[in-house]
Amino acid sequence: MGLDIKKHYPKDWVVLQNRVAECFRGMSLDEKRLFIMATPLARTTQVSSNDPIFISSSEFSHECGIDISTAYTSLETASDRLFTRFFGYTAENGDRIKMRWLNKVIYKVGQGGTELYFTDEVLLLLREFDALNPYTKYKKEVVLRLKKDYSLDFYHLAKKHQTMGSFQISLDELFEQLGLPESYRRIGNLKDRVIKPSLEEITENTDINLTYENIKSGRSVIGFKFIVKEKPKPKLTAPTRDTKTIDMFCNLSDAQINKYSTILSQLSELSDLSNFPDYPTFALWIGGILRDPKSVREETAKRIFKALHSKTDFKP
Repeated sequence: MGLDIKKHYPKDWVVLQNRVAECFRGMSLDEKRLFIMATPLARTTQVSSNDPIFISSSEFSHECGIDISTAYTSLETASDRLFTRFFGYTAENGDRIKMRWLNKVIYKVGQGGTELYFTDEVLLLLREFDALNPYTKYKKEVVLRLKKDYSLDFYHLAKKHQTMGSFQISLDELFEQLGLPESYRRIGNLKDRVIKPSLEEITENTDINLTYENIKSGRSVIGFKFIVKEKPKPKLTAPTRDTKTIDMFCNLSDAQINKYSTILSQLSELSDLSNFPDYPTFALWIGGILRDPKSVREETAKRIFKALHSKTDFKP
């Protein structure tokens, strides 16, 4: 039986099968952003190839951090271009398969948004995960804040190989997977315009550090080794307090805080608050908020306590 990906990774997670190669091949930055916004919705809903995934210009503007005045044109252009894109994978019998991501795109002028229709085979690839179909996952919000043209491609490759700690790729494979123009064949140009700015942005803005080394044959660079290291997570410790003391915000005892923080940590509507490696660490963070609501932004505290009252059996 396959893992319930929808339950474990709701719509704020990007999840793609590892056999899907060249995910963002040749895409512009806005196309990649649109793809990243749309595929989790296709994965977590029951849409078919006849049902649209709707992305509004306001959503595109907000999630990608771009001005609303340019979001309309950017979204329409990205929709048109994404329709022309394809990807490939190798079947079990060795056949190399190419297919389009979408079978139809409709830009809704009056609604200020776009409707994307994924093919049935793509929808199956987005939803089918088991031991025979390993996958790569990462938080949607992490990649949508990346602004360099190829940062998202390198981040995807890094997360795909993170458990191994590194991966190697030849020059030809790099050009094929990223759809790089031939003008980057000069190694100095490739490093200065593509590799270095992408890796610097990833290291500065995401959950991993990404560096590289040359792979040479004689004096010629024939590929690269990329080293992936997860950034250390800040250690969370619960505030020291008398275990018999009742919390004044909602009269929560320590036992209640332990119980309800565990429940809250597994709610999909709060998953966007987590950048933690597992549920227990996320629960510890929530427990700190249940003890001291003023330890975080008021908006965050309100979300936690609203979920406490509406999604659990807690009675004040």
